[in-house]
Amino acid sequence: MDHDLRTSTVQERPHALVWIDSHEAIVVRWEDDQAKIDRVKSMVPDHHAPTGHTRHDPSVRHDGGQAQDAEEARRRQYMDRFLKDVTQRLPAEVDLTVLGPGATHEHLVKVVRASDREHHHSRAVAGRRSSRKSDRQLVALLRELEGDEAPRRSAGEPHPSGSTGSEVAS
Repeated sequence: MDHDLRTSTVQERPHALVWIDSHEAIVVRWEDDQAKIDRVKSMVPDHHAPTGHTRHDPSVRHDGGQAQDAEEARRRQYMDRFLKDVTQRLPAEVDLTVLGPGATHEHLVKVVRASDREHHHSRAVAGRRSSRKSDRQLVALLRELEGDEAPRRSAGEPHPSGSTGSEVAS
């Protein structure tokens, strides 16, 4: 599709974009002047809601004791694995913008920055809160970050929906 093609290859520094939550990451970058979208599914278990009133032993931490601690530690291990997998899929030579609705995008920013320090990479890494985006919205945002314009259709060229744009609605 034309909306996935880059219109200008003149740029200061290439950019990549990641939208992430605890269930999935979507990595968008340019490859051969075409948008490449890579999805990474997560195996991170959901947080479990508390189940009613629980009596607490005064000698145990106030958050509920070992069962919850073990479950949270297991969840953190899965999250660490997921973030490492996403980080390994990101090209090191590009600036990065990380988007997401919750704390997962903030954790990814920290992991990427730590990895960059460890491997002596120098790039801009920014994070910001964002609701879920479609693939087209992510490609459009990547274009905007790179100062690229969306491709325009010429007169009479068919719209992706099949119409030429020259029909008049009655």
